[in-house]
Amino acid sequence: MSPRPPRGTGASVSRLGSALSSLRGRTIGNGPPGFPAVPPVRREWLALLVLGLAALVLLLVFAGQPLLYAAETGAVSPYHEDLTATGRLTRDDGSLVLPEWATSLNAAQSVVLDIRLGDLDAASASLDAYLRSGRSLSSLVFRLDMTETDVAEFNRNNTANVASLRRLLNQTEEFARLDALEVRYRDENDAAMLRSVQLQGEELRKAVEANYRGYAARQGAMVNISQHYGLDTSQYEESVLEFAAVVAALGARQDERATSVSGAVREIQREAAVSGDLAAITFEIVPDRGIYGDVLAMRGTVSRPAGTGVTIYLDGRLLAGVQSQGGGGFEFPYRVGKIESGQHEAYASAGAAISAERTFRVAVRNTTTTFAVERLEANGTAFCTGSVATEDGVPVRGGTVGIAVDGGWWEVGETRDDGTFAIDATSLEPGRHRLTAEFDPEGFPLNGSGSAPVDVLVPSIWDWLRPLLYLLGVGAAGAGAVLYLRRRGAAGEGGVALPGGPPPEPVIELPPAPTVDEAEQAAALLAEGVDGREAVTRLYRRLVRELDARHPGQALPSLTPREIAARFASGPTGGDLATLVRVHERVRYAGCDPTEEDIRTVNKAFIHVITEGGDD
Repeated sequence: MSPRPPRGTGASVSRLGSALSSLRGRTIGNGPPGFPAVPPVRREWLALLVLGLAALVLLLVFAGQPLLYAAETGAVSPYHEDLTATGRLTRDDGSLVLPEWATSLNAAQSVVLDIRLGDLDAASASLDAYLRSGRSLSSLVFRLDMTETDVAEFNRNNTANVASLRRLLNQTEEFARLDALEVRYRDENDAAMLRSVQLQGEELRKAVEANYRGYAARQGAMVNISQHYGLDTSQYEESVLEFAAVVAALGARQDERATSVSGAVREIQREAAVSGDLAAITFEIVPDRGIYGDVLAMRGTVSRPAGTGVTIYLDGRLLAGVQSQGGGGFEFPYRVGKIESGQHEAYASAGAAISAERTFRVAVRNTTTTFAVERLEANGTAFCTGSVATEDGVPVRGGTVGIAVDGGWWEVGETRDDGTFAIDATSLEPGRHRLTAEFDPEGFPLNGSGSAPVDVLVPSIWDWLRPLLYLLGVGAAGAGAVLYLRRRGAAGEGGVALPGGPPPEPVIELPPAPTVDEAEQAAALLAEGVDGREAVTRLYRRLVRELDARHPGQALPSLTPREIAARFASGPTGGDLATLVRVHERVRYAGCDPTEEDIRTVNKAFIHVITEGGDD
């Protein structure tokens, strides 16, 4: 006999098995004697399980993302520190910033020392390392929202020091080039070019001294603010002394050149006069002042037959070569371009003959810089475009433009003949960055200018995975819904038929078009209290929402402005819609400020389109 189960157990188990079997509808296999068959796991339960796991994965992914900075929490230190005494630098921020701060502070000394020792290749490598450190610090200042802190003040001075050392390296290389030219022109007995070398050296000496004054002027602020945070400033202070030594050495070399070159020129001219080869030459500049883009006439006479070659020099540099005309007259139209503001000197030469030097002045002008990020690649490359022009609309040719990322210079390029530029900002780290274009006026009679900032978000690996995981979650939910509906449908086939047949098609009631008065009130509210750019943007967005509500199923918010204009081009208000889109694109994407006529045009087009021509 088989063992008898405990009293009451078999009956209870049988009732439970019967109930489960009736719920599931069928069983798989047979259980032991006296026990019901094991029920299967439904497919809809598997789908729900997959959906739950997908939701859990999404939750874990988003939970791992750092919280964005919030202004209401940034004012409170987790250590209850007195942020007014620490320059608003908390311990957490300090652990990130101070190492980069110290690296940038100490990097300058090696650059200047290499320049003083004459190892310009090593100085260039040291300058690149200094630049990378400055970029890292600038990125931290932006990411940690330290734009109004001591760190930001140091970073601004540090960025200026990087530019000063770059100029010093270029100026030292230029002095070496003049040394080589001096030897060459002595051998060739070229009095005019020797005079050119001497004057170029004088201008270069002034530029180096001005560069040093700017670098030294920042020393007090750099040292005081760094020592406040316990940083060692000895290497930085040594860099200022090394800079002064470089300036002194270059000045001594230029004094020596001025004396020797003057003597060599006099000797060459004396020999030419003896042989009758020294011509008489005059020179003048009309007018004797101008601004960027103006044309000045540089002209004179030479006591030689027509066709005699005359060379014109500006600030000691060869500017142009012309030929004399009948009567010995010559002229060159000089367009004011890349030249410093202030007083300048020019002269002309014919053989060993050198004219008297004439001066003219160039006034400074303001500039404007436009900027846009055309597209952002997944590898962290931002393709940037823009333009630079004077306040009078004259394009700036050959100007240096830097793309600043989070406040520090990142990539540098030059403007074309029409003042436009195209620069790629590469290797941007994942995260949010603020980009601007900045025109460097060095060498121009112009003031620098910066563009409006553009914020970009460089995606990380998680940014790419989140949409995929989201789609997986949605797919799992959809699969679960399909399985559930199939199950319900299968159950309905064997049950009672639904009365009344298939459900009727839904009736979609479209909202009526607003009246002209309602449209005018909406336009006025949208433009109230904002500037023209924001008003145009608001009117366009409201118009898209109105069109989408009256044309369901077309997903109009996902289309570009031009696609929307093309979609309704054949309609009665297609022309007004196209006009509004043109103004919106010029304001939103080209960065142009709308005129009053633009605002009136957009207002009229907005009212006409959303009222479906109700103002005709």
